[in-house]
Amino acid sequence: MRSLLTRVLFAALLCLGLSLGGLRADSSPDSKWTDILGPSLGSVPEMAFQPVLWRSDFGAALEEARSENRPLFVTWRCLPCKQCADFDKEVLDGSPQLTPLLTQFVTVRMTDAGNLDERYFPFRGYQDLDLSWWGYFLSPKGRLYGVFGGKDHVSDSTRISEAALVNTLERILRHHHDPRRESWNIDGPLPDPSAEPHGPRDETHFDLFKKERPWMDKQACVHCHQVGDLLNFDSMQKGTFDLNVYTQPWPLPENVGIVVDRDDGLLVTSVEPNSAAQRAGLRAGDRLGMAGNRRLFGQADFRGVLHRAAYGADEIPVAWLRNERAHVSKLEVSPGWRKAQNSWRKTIYEGIYGPHLGFFPIAGPNQGKGAMSFKPFMGSGAKRKENAWYPTGLRPNMEIIAVNGQTSDWNSRQFLAWFRLNHKIGDTVTLETRQGKAFTWTIPSKH
Repeated sequence: MRSLLTRVLFAALLCLGLSLGGLRADSSPDSKWTDILGPSLGSVPEMAFQPVLWRSDFGAALEEARSENRPLFVTWRCLPCKQCADFDKEVLDGSPQLTPLLTQFVTVRMTDAGNLDERYFPFRGYQDLDLSWWGYFLSPKGRLYGVFGGKDHVSDSTRISEAALVNTLERILRHHHDPRRESWNIDGPLPDPSAEPHGPRDETHFDLFKKERPWMDKQACVHCHQVGDLLNFDSMQKGTFDLNVYTQPWPLPENVGIVVDRDDGLLVTSVEPNSAAQRAGLRAGDRLGMAGNRRLFGQADFRGVLHRAAYGADEIPVAWLRNERAHVSKLEVSPGWRKAQNSWRKTIYEGIYGPHLGFFPIAGPNQGKGAMSFKPFMGSGAKRKENAWYPTGLRPNMEIIAVNGQTSDWNSRQFLAWFRLNHKIGDTVTLETRQGKAFTWTIPSKH
């Protein structure tokens, strides 16, 4: 009798779609993400083709988004910086593919990183501050959907393209209009509009930071990389500075063994053998959908999750679609996993850590031929004689072929990053030139 009763109860549970643990049989992590990453149950409204209106008042734009239930696309652009200028122009000019999607958003263009408000733009963990162009996608209530942007040591365009932005915009729109979205509760936290705004200028050591950089008073805005410098400066003042954190931000998908298609943004094109990605079960042809319990809309979202992960060992939740079915696993990473070629970052080669070389190294006639070749830019006109190296006999026409025995064929940024990270105040620096002369200088505390 007891056996029969057990079978009856078990059958009843199955009919109700419940497991013995009291959950729906299809509510496993895999099936949850199959629903989230699968086809949207909403529809994106059609809008007439019209020019994109770029607003400059974020508060007014947020009210407009709320009243019309439209998502926001907010770009941050440091106008004085040339980096990503071509892509910025592509976005502003629009195209037959881009413009119809942008008109579905309340679009905002901000040009002063000093106005970043952490209630809506969590720049500490969600913005690569070494870039001069970055985009945030927000819900009408100001919840963070995702981000867009990226660069690497190769070029400004290795990680972003118009096609990548088009794909990201389409994914954001499908997510925004899905009626299940709020019940999933996977977007960023709901901002409190009544809370006090907090941005870079409100940081504890902002005034002290500006004293160290008096030229900032002549600027019309705060540059994005200066916000990055400010955060590093703040950690140094507090005694929490970590050289690993400083030199290993925003890891690439390759750091966990994944290569993604630039234009798709989430399509895995290859997986490195014996990598964290392979151990997790990822294969070429999979499409990333979740990492760190954040829905992914493009490569920048995935890199953001990697950026916020530990600098040592960690386990990063990840989900992907394969044949329309979600697979859930973990990326298990070991200490040292974040290392990348980051000498292109202005916060490193010209940041707050380490001493300055005393001049700017410009490419010499033999750079790119296998050995060091620089010429020292020491200022122009009469200012050359004020340069710290001038009394040693060094002159701008001389070709530098070695510094303290280092002869690597680096570009200027690689060289400056190496110098800052490997020297300190009081060190003696010896330059060797093609002319057979050597010049020695001791790094002062201020120069």
